[in-house]
Amino acid sequence: MKYLHNSLIRFSVFMTCVFMSLMSFSQIKLGVGKTDITPALGTPMDGYYIERLASDVHDELYARAMVLQDGTKTLVFVVADLIDVAPFGFPAARDRIGKELGIPATNIMISATHTHTGPSFTPEYEEFVASKIFDAVMIASQNLQDVVIKSGTGEALDISFHRRFLMKDGTVKFNPGRQNPDIVKPMGPVDPGVGIIYFESTDGKPIAIITNFALHLDTIGGTEISADFPYFMGDVLKKVLGNDLMVFFGFGTCGNVNHINVKESETTKDYERSQRIGFALAAAIIREIPVLEIQNISKLNSESETVYLKIPEYTEKEIEQAKINAQKESDEIASTPEIREAMKILRIHNLNNQPIEAEILTFGLGDASIVGLPGEIFVELGLAIKEASPFKNTLVLTLANNSIGYIPNKDAFQYGAYEVEVSMIAEGEGEKLVKSSLNQLQKMTE
Repeated sequence: MKYLHNSLIRFSVFMTCVFMSLMSFSQIKLGVGKTDITPALGTPMDGYYIERLASDVHDELYARAMVLQDGTKTLVFVVADLIDVAPFGFPAARDRIGKELGIPATNIMISATHTHTGPSFTPEYEEFVASKIFDAVMIASQNLQDVVIKSGTGEALDISFHRRFLMKDGTVKFNPGRQNPDIVKPMGPVDPGVGIIYFESTDGKPIAIITNFALHLDTIGGTEISADFPYFMGDVLKKVLGNDLMVFFGFGTCGNVNHINVKESETTKDYERSQRIGFALAAAIIREIPVLEIQNISKLNSESETVYLKIPEYTEKEIEQAKINAQKESDEIASTPEIREAMKILRIHNLNNQPIEAEILTFGLGDASIVGLPGEIFVELGLAIKEASPFKNTLVLTLANNSIGYIPNKDAFQYGAYEVEVSMIAEGEGEKLVKSSLNQLQKMTE
């Protein structure tokens, strides 16, 4: 009897361990896929106010897709190595995914990484991108498997810097130059958080990682096609965690953040600089892998809302002056404030007083959430979402599903400078994105 009793105890302990082990697995299936969207050499490149033609390929551009299923709900998450949301290509891909796979548009998030060493959009290229995005999703949907989902947040310091500065004359300038003696202070913070959602097979094999950081992808320049620093980050992660790992980089809220440290003289150039940033982000992620928290997930959550952002109002006199100023030529690469604002006024005038539609999507995966925002969002707005989110780990992505230009926070409008000069929204409208995001995040916890 004593032997039987001890055996029952050991069996009970064993079954408890098995049960706990099984409970550590999510009840979610995951599939991933990718397609090459690298353009042909000679293709016009986007990102600057000067013409550039692609002369070589440093590294290929990809559309990466993830399909998540819980038995009743399917979520699709796509990231493309492009400077912006392809105006035709992204909606066309989303529509086809919905029609052929029966997935609601509100469960499909497609975003761009904002690389400045990618192609400009043409009708032919956008049709190509739409097809390739759909193919990536189809590949992902055909490779579903049970997964363990883990989540956490790393930190990367000294690679991102606020790019709006108060000057001695009281004005605010965008990127005023390294070691400029007239700089008083930066006009805002940065976000050092590195969001991480990590997917493994049930036998511990790395499958995919979604990571998110608030830093402009504009560290290289030149005429070689490249995905910028996410390429170097992904290369390191695959070497350390496994070559089959698929790395998804989400472009964070960095409308007013870039890589330039104005306190230092330039010491690194082009790919060396991009590589340094990519390595730093990879290191921040690798440090967190052993302590990521397993997400016991039985269902997927998603919410969506379209908010309407007011546009500035201009008098007939201002509109007529804008028509004159828009015709002026500039010898400066980045145009001039006068010309930029004139072009903005004319674009807004063409909207016929109609507000700008801003679609916001949120996905929930256990204690982790993903917020997808349109446009280039100021870091203050992203931090406001993260700090008030009911989720332990919130990744805030931008250039998702739509692009509505720069979205400054309310305080920035009183100072002007580049991002405000080109923004299409009225003062204070960016905060609506924060409110909608937080409302959706709260709903997913109820």
